[in-house]
Amino acid sequence: MQTVQRDTFWMISFDYKIAMYVFGAIAIAIFVYGFYRRFRLWRKGVKEKVSWNDVKTNFQFFYKTAVEQKKIKRDRLFGFMHRFTSYGFVILFIGTVLVVVDYDFKIPLLQGNFYLIYELVLDVFGVLFLIGLLLAMVVRARKSRSRLRNRIADQAFLLLLFLIGIGGYIIEGIRLSETQISHAVWSPVGYGLAGLFQGNPLFGAEAYPIWWLSHALLAFMLIAIIPYTKLFHFLTAPINILFQPVKRTGKVGTPYNLEEMTEEERYESMRIQGVNKVTDFTGWQLLSTDACTECGRCDSQCPAHNSGKPLAPRSIVMKIRDNMHENQEISSFISPEELQSCTTCGACVEACPVSINHIDLILSMRRGLIQNQVMEEEAEKTLVKLEEQHNIFGKPWSDREDWSKGLNVPVLESKKKKTEKKKEGA
Repeated sequence: MQTVQRDTFWMISFDYKIAMYVFGAIAIAIFVYGFYRRFRLWRKGVKEKVSWNDVKTNFQFFYKTAVEQKKIKRDRLFGFMHRFTSYGFVILFIGTVLVVVDYDFKIPLLQGNFYLIYELVLDVFGVLFLIGLLLAMVVRARKSRSRLRNRIADQAFLLLLFLIGIGGYIIEGIRLSETQISHAVWSPVGYGLAGLFQGNPLFGAEAYPIWWLSHALLAFMLIAIIPYTKLFHFLTAPINILFQPVKRTGKVGTPYNLEEMTEEERYESMRIQGVNKVTDFTGWQLLSTDACTECGRCDSQCPAHNSGKPLAPRSIVMKIRDNMHENQEISSFISPEELQSCTTCGACVEACPVSINHIDLILSMRRGLIQNQVMEEEAEKTLVKLEEQHNIFGKPWSDREDWSKGLNVPVLESKKKKTEKKKEGA
C-alpha cells in the first residue's frame, strides 16, 4: 500500500534545491527592503494613536469589506472575478506555507487524510483563481470598464499570476503521470493533466526539474515586486481596513473642537496647521494611499468629477502616494482647484473597496490652503458675509424678512413687539 504523503522534492537534485533557496532568499530580501522603504515613509507622518476599541468594532466591518467583499460585489462581474482571484490566492498561499511547515520545520502535516483534503482544496481553489484571472484579463482587453486604466503593467501582473497558477498544475500533472499513485484522483486537475502528459517528453520526468524551477522563479518574482507595485494592496488594504481609526461615511474629522477647549488651548490652536507637506499627513493616512488599487470606483461615483470639475479622488490618492518619498509641498503636485471642487458628499469613501478616506485627505489639505491664505473666491466672500452680517447673503438684519413679503408667510412676533403691545393696552 502506497504511503499517502507529500513528496516535496520529487525528482529535484541537490543543486536545484540550493538554487531555489538562494533565489527565495533574494526575493524575500527585496520584498522586505521594499516594505521597509514604504514603512519608513509612513513613520514620517504625524503619529495618530489607534484605539483598540475601534479595532474591535472594525472586525465586523473588516469581515464585510475584506472577506465578503460587499462593496466589490456591487459590480457583479467584478465581484465574481475578484472573489475567485483573491480567495484562490489566499488558499494557495496558505497551501505553500503548509509545505514550508511540513518540509523545512519537520512538522508532518501533509500526510494521510489531511493531505488528500489538502490536495483537493488546492486544486479547486486553483481553478477559481485561474477563472478569476481570465475574467480580469478579458475585461481589461475589451475595455468594458471605462474607469479602469488599461496599462501594460496591469495585464503583465495578471499574466504573471496566471502563469504561476498554470505552472503549479503542470508540475503536479507530470508528477502524477510518472508516479501513478493510487490517490491521484484527489488532485482532479493534476489527474486529468497526467492522462494528457503520458508519453509526451515535453511533460516527462526529464523535463520536470525545468518546469519546477521555472514555476518557483515566477513565484519569487511575484514576491519581489509586490512592495513596488499596486500589488502591495495585498498587504496594505487589510491593514488599512482593520486598523485605520474608525471614520465612517458622512463623518468629517476636525483637528479640534473650540467648544471643548480652554482659552489657552484656543490660542494654541491658532498654530495648528493643515497639511502643507506630505509629512503633515498622519502615518495612517499615508499608509492608506498605499492601499489604493487604482480601480477608479471613487472617480466613477464622484459628482464633482462627473460634472467636469478638476477633481479626481483616485488622482489625489495616487499623487500623495507617488510623491511621498520627496516630501514636497502639496501645492507642487495638487492644485487648489482640485481640492476646492470637493463637495464632501462621501460618495468616494462609500465606493472605495479598501476603505480609503478621501475626504479626510482633501479636508486636511484644504486647511493647509487656508493657512496659506489660498481660498476660493466665492467661499471667501461667503465667510466675510457671515462675519459681518451673520448670514450668507450679506443682507442687513433690517432686510431679513423682505424675502417673505407678499407670500403670506406667518411671522412670529418678537418679544420687543409683544412688550410694546402690552404697554399700549395698559
